Amino acid sequence: RVRGGEQQGRTMLSQIIKADHGYLGVRFYHMLNLGVLGLTPVALVAPEPLTKVTDMALAIAFPLHGHIGMNYVLTDYVPKVFGKAARGPARLVMLGITAMTTAGLVKLNLDGPGVVGALKSLWTAA
Repeated sequence: RVRGGEQQGRTMLSQIIKADHGYLGVRFYHMLNLGVLGLTPVALVAPEPLTKVTDMALAIAFPLHGHIGMNYVLTDYVPKVFGKAARGPARLVMLGITAMTTAGLVKLNLDGPGVVGALKSLWTAA
């Protein structure tokens, strides 16, 4: 287990792109898992004033959780299919997908019903 030593030589952008590497990335991913696990049901039953707060938290947490998780998949499978040189470009594409997803969810929160409202609408009659 590598603690701070590995993280010191990496830039913030490098840590975001290689989100599945290093002690801090793994620790953050596990904490994020617990946060999403607890926040999602709370967001679904929260009263109206808290909905905006939970919507914004979920708009950041869901894409970030997916970004780190997909980096694990990319690390394992991209070299097997496309070769080791494709790992970096695949991670950059994943970063772009994460950024667009986050932007879309934030826009949904600001201009639409929000993440929670959109989820709740799945169970309401049209």
